[in-house]
Amino acid sequence: MKNFNSKALKLLSLLLLLFIAYPANAQYSVNITDKTIAQAIKIIEGSTDYKFFYAENLPDLTKRVSFKTVNKPIEAALENLFRGTRISYKISGQKQIVLSQKGAQASVNTPALTPSAGTYTVKGTVKGNDGEPLIGATVMSDNNNTGTSTDINGNYELQLTKPTTLTYAYIGYAPVKVKVNKSETKDVTLLGSDIQLDDVVVVGYGTQKKINLTGSVQSVNSDEILRRSVSTGSAALQGLVPGLTAVQSSGQPGADNASLKIRGLGSLNSSTAPLILIDGIEGDMNRIDLNSVESITVLKDASSASIYGSRASNGVILVTTKRGAEGKVKITFNGYAGFNEPTTLPTPTTAIEYMQAVDVARSNAHQDPLYTNTIEIYKNGGVDNINFYDTDWRKEVIKESAAIQNYSLSLSGGNDVVKLFTSAGYFAQDGLIDNNKFTRTSLRVNTDTKVNKWLKVGVDVGIRQSTAKAPVMETAANIIGKALTMTPIMSGINADGTWGNGINGTNPIAMVRCGCTSNSTAPEYTARTTVSIDPFKGFNIFGAYTWKRADGETNAFVTPYKVFENGVSKGAFPTTGSSKSEQRTKSVTKQYNLQGTYEKDFHKNNIKILLGFQSEELNYNYLIAGRKNYYYDGYEELVNGDIKTMTNSSSKYAWAMLSYFFRVNYAFDNRYLLEVNGRYDGTSRFKKGHRWGFFPSVSAGWRISEESFFESAKEVVDNLKLRVSYGELGNQAISGYYPYASSIGSAADYGYWFDKQLSSGVAQIQLANADITWEKSKQFNAAIDAGLLNSRLNVTFDYYIRNITNMLQQFPVPLFVGMTSPWTNAGSMRNNGWELSISWNDRIGKFNYYVKGNLSDVKNKVIDLYGKEYVGTTTITKEGEQYNSWYGFIADGYFQDRDEINSSPVYGGNPKNVEPGYIKYKDISGEDGKPDGKIDDYDKTILGNPTPRYEFGLTLGGDWKGLDFSLFFQGVGKKDVYYSGAGARALSGNYTIYKYQLDYWTEDNRNAKFPLLLEDPSGTNPNNMISSFWVKSGAYCRLKNIVIGYTLPSKWVQKATLSKVRIYASAQNLFTIKNNFYEGFDPENSIGSGVSCYPLNKTFLFGLNVEF
Repeated sequence: MKNFNSKALKLLSLLLLLFIAYPANAQYSVNITDKTIAQAIKIIEGSTDYKFFYAENLPDLTKRVSFKTVNKPIEAALENLFRGTRISYKISGQKQIVLSQKGAQASVNTPALTPSAGTYTVKGTVKGNDGEPLIGATVMSDNNNTGTSTDINGNYELQLTKPTTLTYAYIGYAPVKVKVNKSETKDVTLLGSDIQLDDVVVVGYGTQKKINLTGSVQSVNSDEILRRSVSTGSAALQGLVPGLTAVQSSGQPGADNASLKIRGLGSLNSSTAPLILIDGIEGDMNRIDLNSVESITVLKDASSASIYGSRASNGVILVTTKRGAEGKVKITFNGYAGFNEPTTLPTPTTAIEYMQAVDVARSNAHQDPLYTNTIEIYKNGGVDNINFYDTDWRKEVIKESAAIQNYSLSLSGGNDVVKLFTSAGYFAQDGLIDNNKFTRTSLRVNTDTKVNKWLKVGVDVGIRQSTAKAPVMETAANIIGKALTMTPIMSGINADGTWGNGINGTNPIAMVRCGCTSNSTAPEYTARTTVSIDPFKGFNIFGAYTWKRADGETNAFVTPYKVFENGVSKGAFPTTGSSKSEQRTKSVTKQYNLQGTYEKDFHKNNIKILLGFQSEELNYNYLIAGRKNYYYDGYEELVNGDIKTMTNSSSKYAWAMLSYFFRVNYAFDNRYLLEVNGRYDGTSRFKKGHRWGFFPSVSAGWRISEESFFESAKEVVDNLKLRVSYGELGNQAISGYYPYASSIGSAADYGYWFDKQLSSGVAQIQLANADITWEKSKQFNAAIDAGLLNSRLNVTFDYYIRNITNMLQQFPVPLFVGMTSPWTNAGSMRNNGWELSISWNDRIGKFNYYVKGNLSDVKNKVIDLYGKEYVGTTTITKEGEQYNSWYGFIADGYFQDRDEINSSPVYGGNPKNVEPGYIKYKDISGEDGKPDGKIDDYDKTILGNPTPRYEFGLTLGGDWKGLDFSLFFQGVGKKDVYYSGAGARALSGNYTIYKYQLDYWTEDNRNAKFPLLLEDPSGTNPNNMISSFWVKSGAYCRLKNIVIGYTLPSKWVQKATLSKVRIYASAQNLFTIKNNFYEGFDPENSIGSGVSCYPLNKTFLFGLNVEF
């Protein structure tokens, strides 16, 4: 790791020396080759100290120019640039160049004309929503094309002869129209527009203008990604994209990424995760440095995702990294440091409270109390940590806080020939328990080289290495679960400092502190080479080769710890002795791409055609080996273990896919839009004859706001577009890489007798089905996009239907077959839902603010399972209902007395086994479908579903004189959660009881939160069965992130030769509003049986952004 960091720093230093070199005098060299004037302006800005100011509707900006000036004043370059155009320029003393249209009535610093009879004068100042004057903004009259532009102070003055409407415009801002008919002062503020006509978004194998999109696509830019200061890409998306479900179920370092689903569940037995591509190749967005990410685009419907064919059934997420731009070298540092603490934890009882509760439970079960005398000893100060213990397992195991830090340094710049972006990052997070830490070091270099006028070459290199450290005897989540459920009277740490016996040697304190750890290292290397050829105007050929290797190495060593109780040795744990295991993985991915694009404008028509080919292959290797019985300290290599205990295993698989794809875009007059996509995929996951599939889509759009009849409404509605799409996608991420083949197993049970000796053998353990093929998803989407009030208000609404067919299932086979059943394409499911996004940007005085919100819902329904039902201990999946719904009894309060028990049906059928305070269950059905006076399995019904619904996100933000803030709320409106086992139930499995669970039923507390208190060592307490009593609402609203920052005044930072300095403080998961949820638990956390969980983190950070 040290060598890796050293090399990264050396590389950055070298790049810094190579690129930080630009002229410091007034002589400039400019080389422009076949660029539009708008592109040339950016190049000149990047290679000089000058800034250009102009309106977006200035003529001739798309005219292409070529010229070269060497060591000459800036005027020489400007004369060459604007020769033969309708553009004039004015240079101010502040190195600002203001452009305007030749022949305009007034220009920068031009004295006001003397009014003549019958004329009136309108003057004022034009500013942006940051309060700064806009230099070179245009002010045009609708009547006779009379106009002017603002000066260096944003001032303008215009003489008019009759009533008219003035249009104020500036690039990057929404235009404003104002009616005038007399002399007056009109000060105008232009608002930065979220939707610009030339904005482009990344789509499959290319980019498209955002305004012309016909599919359901949402892009999140780098500013939004970095604003929340999270470590993983999936967590950064939570609450930002409607229709994208991101559930962060763990706070464990290195495993705190969110699980993702787009528009609901996509399969019963296959993968439900979206396809994630990083610069075109499949990857893990949770392992990339977010400071190097330019944008994340989510393709949600079939029209946008079908170009990825058989892997796009669950949607596609495109991660695009940053690239260099022409201009001076820009160096950026982003860093933050802070600490994490659990969002919430249950509070266990003290030893006295626990023993009192046990005695109450035993009394309720008509048993003698167990701790009467012991409680008195404890009350009289008898805790000595030798014979009597009051162990606070939570306090001893779970830390109050843990450190987190992240640093990134990037460099970007280039010229007309070579452009470069490079970044180096380091992230480290300590866990909430000892010996638990995750680190990630990354380096990325993206280069673009223009070989000649028609040939460009790109070389991208990415290196990432992560390390993870965790206790080895149990998973970190299980250790925390034990710390939250073990009883306080068990021995944790003895008075002499030795380890207590816990539960038969299981001591979570010793597990995290004894130093037995699992250490993992996961390096990843990516190299990508691209070639772009432009043989003639409008036609581009693009080729790419990508190679990626991901390795994994895990070493785990177990040394038993000695345990004592009551001053007596209880031996060592684990009883199996010392052991060592080593695991190695390696995967290599190779991908080839070749595509051609042709675009042509004729009259009012625009057509763009894409044809492409892709080949991809993956090879994976796995090896694990282990030994036991290491007798000498320091001799802990694998070879030093007992050879008689040696174990090893390995596996290997390969996968390949070949694809052909196309896309046709057509637009007439930027009003009528049509897109057709198709992909023809062949995969090695199926047998010959079933490998190939075609996945088409079609979408259309109508920009109503561009129609002539809509002109009168444009003062209110700037942009209005209708979209509709339909397409078919596939899912080939099914179980295993060879699901069509039979499985062969080896075990002692498959042995054969030879000469009275049992020899090991192999046998077929699963039937084969060579006819299986893709699961398919047919999707319909209808939507409306609207921009109102000069694009201050933007609204998008989508409605969709997603039908999944050919779902893979396994149907029972007769027992005498002796093998598991094969996979079969049989079954269908439907998701339908809607998504709403609303944003508002405005300004009050010098205070700029914005509000962005989104709300979405998806409802799942299983249509056809060919008569099959999936019934588990707590869930059911059946036709006509949601997938994996909670399944149990309906609770009807508590039994309050013996008479009520005797007159009601009871679980088990014997009223004598039921006591007042037990949960009362409803008799809703019987064998004939009618209530039958019994409580049995016929009375079970669907109680809810764990799938989140009505997901929402709300962002509030603003800035004022360098101060900025943002608040981000995220939540779920409906979700049903069921926990079971130790912790979730009081005194379950001989474990503890929490303080809030002491509110149990008694004759004096008949409306208690919990039923009659009973011990439940074997899980047979009828009160603890799954019922509506225990299915809780998982709805919540969380302040996910709050940021307060301050950007130092430019006049301060410029004295230090810096461009920008911003300091900020941030907090995540600050508070959560819940509704009748399990106290002490987070509704987003994944809780296993026995409260196996890693708490989510409440994070407090302090950060610094610096631009050089």
